[in-house]
Amino acid sequence: MKKIPYGISDFYLIQTENYYFTDKTKFIEELENDGLYQMFLRPRRFGKSLFVAILDAYYNISYKNDFKKLFGDTYIGKKPTKEQGSYFILKFDFSIVSIEDVNDRFTHYIKSKLESFIKSYKLDIELESHPKDTFNNILIYFQNNHTKKLYILIDEYDHFANRLLIQDKPNYKGIVTDKTAFFKEFFTMLKAGASGNNAPIKRMFITGVTPMTMYDVTSGFNIGRNLSTNYKFNDTVGFTQSELEEIFNHYDIPKHYLEDMKVWYNNYRFNQDIKHTIYNTDMILYFVKYYIDNHSIPDDMIDINVRSDYSRLRYLIYTNNKLNGNFETLQLLLSKNEMTTNSIVQDFSALNLKDSDNFKSLLFYLGLVTIKDKKLNITLQIPNETIKRIDIDFLKESLKLENIFSITSSKINDTLAKFATDGSLEVFKFLAKNIKEQSNIRDYIKGEHHIKAIYLAYLSLSNYYITKTEAELNKGFADLFLIPFNPYVKYLALVELKYIKRGDKLDILPTLIDDATTQLNTYEKDSMVLKHTKKGLLLKKIILVFHGWELIKIEEI
Repeated sequence: MKKIPYGISDFYLIQTENYYFTDKTKFIEELENDGLYQMFLRPRRFGKSLFVAILDAYYNISYKNDFKKLFGDTYIGKKPTKEQGSYFILKFDFSIVSIEDVNDRFTHYIKSKLESFIKSYKLDIELESHPKDTFNNILIYFQNNHTKKLYILIDEYDHFANRLLIQDKPNYKGIVTDKTAFFKEFFTMLKAGASGNNAPIKRMFITGVTPMTMYDVTSGFNIGRNLSTNYKFNDTVGFTQSELEEIFNHYDIPKHYLEDMKVWYNNYRFNQDIKHTIYNTDMILYFVKYYIDNHSIPDDMIDINVRSDYSRLRYLIYTNNKLNGNFETLQLLLSKNEMTTNSIVQDFSALNLKDSDNFKSLLFYLGLVTIKDKKLNITLQIPNETIKRIDIDFLKESLKLENIFSITSSKINDTLAKFATDGSLEVFKFLAKNIKEQSNIRDYIKGEHHIKAIYLAYLSLSNYYITKTEAELNKGFADLFLIPFNPYVKYLALVELKYIKRGDKLDILPTLIDDATTQLNTYEKDSMVLKHTKKGLLLKKIILVFHGWELIKIEEI
């Protein structure tokens, strides 16, 4: 049995030390046929660094004699291209750069990489005191030596810039706008080195998460191809369904866990016309490693390395230290599980996230939403349970930090446990009581979606249930569907939430209850619900009616 490459992006190590490898080398051939200068964006933990390492090993003249050892059983090993082993590789990984004294740290990093490049290849290139001059010498050398080809690889190009944007916005503005900032100069030199006749940079491949930094530094990646939403390259990283099943077969993992993989780690689509979805690499390997080590599934299905720190994203929803319109967009997304946008914007500034399409596109690049389909507009949805809970943590902590709404997690878990084992409705009443009593939340209760987002956030705190919102059941959409995710849970629930604006008359209450009753009775006939009740689980059908921030009716039918 092969070792599990969880957290490993060293291709040489994987291929020589008996690690499991999912063959993505067919995309090398596709890349070669699709241009010379390319940018490829994906959310973090999707396997970008490993793919960069594969390109390095394939094209690097230093690995030419190791070709059969590294690629023998792969697609490209059986169909190598003429370019194999023919490049001098200058590789950068910007995730290493610290944001403290960032310009000096970046300058020092580039200097050390250029010196290492010259020494490792034994090139007759003079080192200068400043790396921009050394880099210029390298470009001149390759321009004058036509038989030698330079390939530049940049991994995590925007990593430290994104951290700056979050923690030190003035410094971010400095590195992307100040003409004397070496970060900006570096990309200017890359562009010059890839332009004109006999350009010294013959190929370039850049990975990252978002296009914002590239836009802010150079007004977009206008020297080549952005392949991030290209149909052909949808599966370049991540696992397809067949690749996942091969992993399960290799490690002899029971097939019924494939359904859990779909719920927690699947559903990413990076092109609007692609029909299938892909799984997050890190999430799958986390699960596989845990299962092999413990012969059971993890208590926490979310890898700590994937779980986002909410503070990393606070800048998205804050303007002048106040929650902005993007916060309401996030609430609406959680309530409806989807949203629409005119397009996925490929070039936009980090300094212009007030634009709705820019903000939604950023969520897409971060992996917090993915493409569901395209009709008149593109529909974006939360891809899976892992990302939904990350979004929920972000929402919940933002409300808490702003002193708007906060509940002790242990109390929610206690009341939710009583519902799970005894069918007690106390958890729904407890949430309503806190919404009514915590006066700061009232300014944010502007409709059903705000109430629903709060219920979703707190009902999703434990692993008793997977809580779905707008779940499609029997040609309708249930407000909340609590699906058991624990063998000791006895009850599942369908919840229909109705809302009357504060100040409106309550005489429509009987009609709302009748409508909710009809809807719940329709939902319970869906196969998804029947699958659980046939196993002996008991169904609770619950109606909640809010008048503004006050629960005026809770009824079980």
